[in-house]
Amino acid sequence: MTRVRLLYLYIIVGIIMTISLYLSLQIYPIENTADKVIFIVTVVSIVISFFAFIIAMNTYVSIDSVNRVTQMNGSVLENEDYVTSMIGLLDEYDMADPKEARDAIFDELEKRFTKESKTALEFANNLQYFIDVIVFFPAFFTNEDRDSNVKEMKKLLNTIEKKKQSLMAISSGNLTLIEETVKLIVSVMEYQNLVSAHNYNVESSILKVRGNMLKNSVTQTVYFNYLGLYYNKKAMSLLRKSLKLENEDLLSIKGLILLNQNIDKLMEEDLELLSIYLNESKKHFQIALEKSNQDVMWEGFIRYNEARTTFYLETIFPTNEEIQWKKMMDKAIVARKKMNLIIKDTIKNNNVSFLQEHFLYQEYIARLVKFNLLLAMQEDITDTRGNVKYPVSEYKKLLEEEFIKEPYDGPFGKVRDYKVEAREYLVDWE
Repeated sequence: MTRVRLLYLYIIVGIIMTISLYLSLQIYPIENTADKVIFIVTVVSIVISFFAFIIAMNTYVSIDSVNRVTQMNGSVLENEDYVTSMIGLLDEYDMADPKEARDAIFDELEKRFTKESKTALEFANNLQYFIDVIVFFPAFFTNEDRDSNVKEMKKLLNTIEKKKQSLMAISSGNLTLIEETVKLIVSVMEYQNLVSAHNYNVESSILKVRGNMLKNSVTQTVYFNYLGLYYNKKAMSLLRKSLKLENEDLLSIKGLILLNQNIDKLMEEDLELLSIYLNESKKHFQIALEKSNQDVMWEGFIRYNEARTTFYLETIFPTNEEIQWKKMMDKAIVARKKMNLIIKDTIKNNNVSFLQEHFLYQEYIARLVKFNLLLAMQEDITDTRGNVKYPVSEYKKLLEEEFIKEPYDGPFGKVRDYKVEAREYLVDWE
């Protein structure tokens, strides 16, 4: 019941009371002092009762309003079977220009959190939408518009924080899930911002997220994947600092060769901490893969991340066990290729959109990183089935390999950098 309707009710009741008092005076006129006292007492009692009625109704409406605003029944954040329609999102944001794609996503998020988040249920569903599109943001943080994209993101996060605070001010009892989801979004964006700026000493805000309270598989997958990335970047930061390789890309051929040449310089204390970070990273990637329920997109992301972490583990702490990182990287490449084939077959666009280009880049970079790792370690180049394609003695033939020979004209410079470096390395190979 709205307050406007209540106001009409109060007016009607007031009119009825006034008419009733008037009629009672006409029917039973005051003839003496006793009648006057009785009449006054009666009127006062009625007025007091009327005010009590108003207070009771206002209290009821206030409680009902709070419950309506803060109730979470039906929220997708609580739906354990929720899945993201990535093809639907790619079809929705099919712009070829990165700025147009960015503006469309930011405009949609801004509209959702400023105009369509009046209740906790709406806010929660919009937070899930943010989680769904979160995989697109690395694309916006790695192109030339990075600074303006970061500025827009900070503005959006401020809007989300204010909306969260306004809901928490009403009732915090059943909004814990919202609070933890907002923390997750903020920590992921902080991570992306720092990594895109080549700052590997990442913040620990994701450790403040109570991940066990997140309920649906998509949100849990994002949480554990980025927790794994956090520990991975802590390990990379320690490696760079300990070996004085702060300016090196440890996935480039040059950086990997320098790493391999200097591993024996690591102090015992650094080795102990590296072991903790890398094993924690690997553990959380494995949990993320389990939570993803075999989603092909997330499989591509998570297996690639786990393969990198496993490579560093097996390189810094060698054992007699079978090398695992190659199989993981191959599975990542296959998953990313599968995702791109599905996108190509499902979305019928004349031009490849910027976000489609980003998924193609993910496959491309995984293939190039595998080449880099094997070349730097001077091992045979294998295909995704584990079969030797280019033995060390035939490295020169790699110059004719599609992913090294063919020019790349996409928007992501890292691919060009790795291709140029690989060609230069192979030309000089003897």
